[in-house]
Amino acid sequence: MDSEKLTIQEVKVGREGEQVLKLAGPLLLTTLFELRDTLRATTAPLLILDLTEVPYMDSAGLGVLVNAHVSCVNRGRRLALAGPADRVRTLLAVTHVDRVLAVFPSLQEAEEAAAKASPVP
Repeated sequence: MDSEKLTIQEVKVGREGEQVLKLAGPLLLTTLFELRDTLRATTAPLLILDLTEVPYMDSAGLGVLVNAHVSCVNRGRRLALAGPADRVRTLLAVTHVDRVLAVFPSLQEAEEAAAKASPVP
């Protein structure tokens, strides 16, 4: 498992005020530090995390997502998760985190919902 790595790629999108980060690899205690630092540095009014290539995550990874959500809310910003794999979606449901975080089946649906939502103050 030491060879597992999480990569973070910023995806360029056309909407102003929106930042999309595409994650690839497992989101685990051993892989989350770069993501945590990236999330702390992000100032976009809307941050979408594309999780389509995250096969699974542990409780530490889940904690980073919850902390990112709290940080965004406290700063008047929004966070959305897009395209979680079955194992990730199950973890979000079992822990009821899916009731707190905005989770969408795909990146396209997350972007469409963001376009319809009222602007972030």
